[in-house]
Formats: sequence, structure tokens, C-alpha cells
Amino acid sequence: MRSFFKPVFLVLIMLLLIKAVPMAAAAEGTSSEGYHDYAALTKALHQLADSHKNLVSLISIGKTLKGKDLWMLRITGAIGPSPEEKQALLICGNAEGDHLIGSEVALGIAANLVKKYGQDEQITEIIDKRTFYIIPRLNPDGAELFFNDTLQEHSGNLNPRDEDYDWLIDEDGPEDLNGDGMITLMRVKDQEGDWTIDDKDPRLMKKKEDDTPLDKLYKIFPEGMDDDGDGLYNEDGPGGFNINRNFPHNFGYKPKGLKVYPASEIETQALIDFMTKYIPESKNQPHRNICGVLIFSKYDNLAAGTGIQCGTPTFPEPPQAEQQAATMMRMFFMMGRRGEGQEAPRTPPRDPQPKKTETQDESLFKKVSETYKELTGIKSALSEKPFGSLLEYAYFQFGVPAFSANLWSLRQDEGSRSQPEMKQSAGPPTTPPAQMDRSMMFQRFAAARGASSQAESGSSDDKWLAWLDKENEGKGFLDWEKYDHKQLGDVEIGGFFPYLRVNPPAEKINSLVESHTEFAVYLASQFADIHMNEPVVKKLSDGVYELKIKFKNRGEFPYATAMGQRTSNITPIMLRLKFQDDDTMELFGGKQRIDIRNLDPSEERIQVGHPLAFQQKNRYHSLGEKWRRYDRKTDRASLIEWKGDRNHEYIQE
Repeated sequence: MRSFFKPVFLVLIMLLLIKAVPMAAAAEGTSSEGYHDYAALTKALHQLADSHKNLVSLISIGKTLKGKDLWMLRITGAIGPSPEEKQALLICGNAEGDHLIGSEVALGIAANLVKKYGQDEQITEIIDKRTFYIIPRLNPDGAELFFNDTLQEHSGNLNPRDEDYDWLIDEDGPEDLNGDGMITLMRVKDQEGDWTIDDKDPRLMKKKEDDTPLDKLYKIFPEGMDDDGDGLYNEDGPGGFNINRNFPHNFGYKPKGLKVYPASEIETQALIDFMTKYIPESKNQPHRNICGVLIFSKYDNLAAGTGIQCGTPTFPEPPQAEQQAATMMRMFFMMGRRGEGQEAPRTPPRDPQPKKTETQDESLFKKVSETYKELTGIKSALSEKPFGSLLEYAYFQFGVPAFSANLWSLRQDEGSRSQPEMKQSAGPPTTPPAQMDRSMMFQRFAAARGASSQAESGSSDDKWLAWLDKENEGKGFLDWEKYDHKQLGDVEIGGFFPYLRVNPPAEKINSLVESHTEFAVYLASQFADIHMNEPVVKKLSDGVYELKIKFKNRGEFPYATAMGQRTSNITPIMLRLKFQDDDTMELFGGKQRIDIRNLDPSEERIQVGHPLAFQQKNRYHSLGEKWRRYDRKTDRASLIEWKGDRNHEYIQE
């Protein structure tokens, strides 16, 4: 028996050692320690809800293709109106699959709020007064790749897609060729390449120049093989769509293939339904009480600039033959539509979507940005201009102030005079589609999924290397090493460790949670605060009285943003005068219903009406959110009702 078990035992030890070796390199720069996978996140959310039932409700707003719940925490105090009748702040993280720091900070904010309730006066007051909807992880399927043995950055979910238009799905994904536990990049010398080694730092690649020698040119591919033999490398790996590019504003992917359209993904649909769905049983949209949105994502309009300026969407191009066929069909169609002697229209149609912050809203965004920098200590950040993002949807479509924080970014050097700003992405190669060969086309596909971000992030690469060398003991970049590729021949494999430039080390999470909890509380405290004074009645003549009602916004935000008014998505405050006896009471002047579209901060509005009343002196009594006017002699009454669809706090004085 001994001679049998001894060799088996040795083999098991060898297998364990072989399994452990590849992860060693990855652990030096990227680690999942301190981050929650789906099971751990679900457990933490249940524990938080179960231990604070008076404050917290845990709700699933949908399920992913992989059967994972899209969890939402609703946090509010038992004091005052129902959760749906209080103004609410929506906090959302981890819409991009690789941006796990967003879910960690969102979870930490939820834990801070409930644990400090009853201990911290400011937090206690704001929880009693407001509702917090917190969705820590909008893309749980994509996030799980962070916890795999082989690390590969993937911003999408895992909905299978035909990335290379060959009627196959997910058939050509990357492989860990050198066994280091990471998917990085391959560079191979090729006179038709577009890249060359940077003279300043041989670790970096830069775009070629006109006078770059041909023998210095390279092509760059994600690490792996051409599994489907189409001349492209790893262009159709794990499927999916970046949820933070799938919202119905400034959406840019061409409508080609199956399910390539705005809100095509379950996760996107679930969040939009949560924000806007009409419930027939209650005859309302219960979450129209959302008055602001805070997002943790790769986009930033808090430290990288103010307001929102939409980017230009990038999208994969179809193969050359298909592109030419589509062009011919368009030309044939236009020739058939126009009459003899008429020219085809040359001016492209104008995009009707708003693409930048309304002028009247700029001061609001500027003020919030300045406060964010003060509270968090984050003075700058790098950010691309968004397209198809939740940030854009929340402001341009839903109509509320929306803010996004890039929690882990290169920060501006102290003393620098230049201001941070949102910039357009460097984007994929700009070669016209008709001249693009298949070996170049991978970069367009990869760019849509984030696979080639290392080669495209431009001037920030050198700054990241400087940070690694100075702050991270040089760890986080795999130096280029030769590898004998079975299809490409001699290549070199290297590049930044996956996730390194997206998620910070775990020891930085707590400080981000604390500072952003403070900011979330500040943001929730800024919403419009509408007050109504007791109506003033003035007798004009026998049986005729003038009625004056004064409204004032004591909050720091307007009732409706200028964009909300433009889209008519914010229902105005409605003032309506009702008579108990229409036969003996009538409106002599003014309007029986008045809509107030907006009240700016500190703005007062006086509304005047002239009801035909009775000879006797009338008086008013406060009945909740209504004022009832009684006649002492007849006990008849008129009724003043007022409400706002967004359920702001209406207070009679």
C-alpha cells in the first residue's frame, strides 16, 4: 500500500505547485483581497438588512442571464412619510464589469449610514428625511471575472455576442500563453503595423510616425491564439455589453447583429424600470421621488471637470465586403427615391439629443464639484467623455442632477496650473474602413470591449509607469518577454497587470468610503425644500375675497433642473382650488389650477385667486397637505390642494 500512495501523493503536490505558480505574478500587482465576490456581497447585504430592519430593505430589481440578483438597498428612517414619499438619492456602482471599487464604496456608504444612525446627528436627520436607493453592483456577471484564476479586464456583462460578425459567438477568446495568471498584450514585428517602441521608455508603445522605419513597426494583439482561423486574435472572447454604454442617450453602436441597441441588456432595463415604471395597482411611478443620482464609474464630472459633455461614440466597423455592400444599397435606395435632376441630400441629419449641460444648470454642477473636492480631498481625475452612460441618461432623460466619480485615477500633480477636464477617448485606429485589413480590425472590436485599452490610453501610460515605480515598488507592469507563438512566430508578451489601473489596493477602500459617505449625505441634503405659508384671505367686497398663497424653496437645488424642464420629465407643482359646493361658490378671477414648473433656491412665488365666497368671515384649517376653508354659518368649505410629482417636502406654516 505504501508503494501505491507515495507516488500519488507526490503527483498531487506537484499539481498544487504548478497551479500556484501562475498566480504569483498576478498577486504582486493585482489582488482580489478586500473585494467582495457575488456570494460575499450577497451575504454582506443580507446581514446589513437583517440587522437593521427598521432602516433597511433589501430588494432584487432583476436577475442577470447567469441568475444573479441585482440587489438594491433601500435605506430610510421610520419617521415621517413612506419611503416613496420622501425625496431620494440613487447611488449606483459597478456598471462596468471591471470597476469593482464602485461596488465596494457603495456598500461601504450603506453600512456607514445605518451604523451611524442614532449616533451621528447629521446622518440621523438625513436618513429620517430622505430615502437612499443603493445599487452596489449593476453588473455582477462581469464583475465575477475579477475573482478568476486568470485575470482579464472585461467591462461588459457575459451576454454572448458575435463580436466579429462571423455568425459564431465567443469562439475566439484570449489565452494565458505564458502561464502568469494574466491576460496582457502581445507585440509582434510587422512592417504593416501601426505601433513602435517608445524611445523614452521601452516598456511603452506609441503610434507610428510618417518617418518611422519599417523594421521598427509592430502590431499589437491581446494575449492568445487565433482559435477560429479568421486572421484575428482574441476578437470574440467572453461576450457582453458594457452596461455603462448601454443607456438610451448618446448611444453609438451601429444597429448591426442581434441585440445591439440601447437598453438591450437585462441590467440596463432593470434599472430604467426601477426609476420610471408605472405601477397600475398604486396608479403612480413610485420612484419618481429620485431627485439626484450618484454614480461610481470610470467617468468623472466631479474632479475631472463640471457638468456633462457627451463624447462621440465609437463602435466596431463591419468587414470591408459588407461595408461596401451596404454603401451600394444606400446609393441604390437614394437613386430610386430622388426625382430626375435632383441631387441626393448631402447634409447628414442633425442629432436632436442634447449633448451638454444646460447653461442654467452650470452653477449647480460647479458648486457640487467644488464641495466634492473639499470633502473628499480628490482635486483632479482623468475621465473620457461619456456616451450611452447612466450619467447621461439620469440628467438628459430622467432630468435630475447626476454626478459620477472616478474613484481610482491618476491625480494631478500639486502645483500644476492646468485644470483637469473630461476628454474624448484616444479611440481605436482611424484608418478608413475601406482600407482596413482584418489584422487591424481587431482593435476596433477590442476597443468596444476594453481589451486594447493598454495600447490606446495614450499619454497616461507613462504617468502610470511613473506611479508604479514611485508608489508601488515597480510592481504592476509585466516586462516584455519573448515567446514562441505557434501562429505568429516570435512575439513578446507584456503590459500592465489587469485591473491595476481600475481598482485601488484594498487598503485604500476605507478612506474612499468615509469621504464619499460624507459627500453622499451632503448631496442628499441639497434637494429642493418647498414650503407653503398659510393662505392669506383679504375681503375685497361683499362675498368676494382675495386668496394669496406663498411658496418658497428653502433648499439648495432647484425644484427642477433646466434640463428636466426642457424634457418635461419633471411634473410641475400643482395648485388646485376645489369648492365643496359648486352651486354657491365660484372662481371670480384667476385660475382654479396653477402649475409651477420650477422654484429656484430661495425663490418665492405668490399665487393669487379670487373665489366668490359668503358674507360671513371665513377661516382656514390645516389638514395635512391640504387647506380647508370653512364657513361658520353653513359649514360649507372650499379646498386648496397642492402636490408635486417628485414628492418634495411641502410644509404649511
